[in-house]
Amino acid sequence: MALAIACAALMAAAPAFAAKPAPKAEAAAAASPAGRLVEYAELEHQLGAQIAVETTLNTVRRGWLIKYTGPALTLQLGPEAGSIELSVPRESVRSVRILAPAKTAQAE
Repeated sequence: MALAIACAALMAAAPAFAAKPAPKAEAAAAASPAGRLVEYAELEHQLGAQIAVETTLNTVRRGWLIKYTGPALTLQLGPEAGSIELSVPRESVRSVRILAPAKTAQAE
């Protein structure tokens, strides 16, 4: 009898402990950075812009574009990533987004 009461109590409490899975669309939106998707070649004119590079290794690197060449990009990562320069080979770039345009110097 006590076992039946304990089972009934557990079954009644089970929905309170069940974790709701996150909807896939929300998870995908949170994982992908905002910004304008651009072609690799367009980065030649975006030096100084803040960009997000999605790689074929399923990583996303965010930083400022400090060097562009046909074979690779060089990013200056922020302090949260060690403030280092990171080279990303072109063949490992899946997509690139411009997060913030380059700051232009204004003549005074």
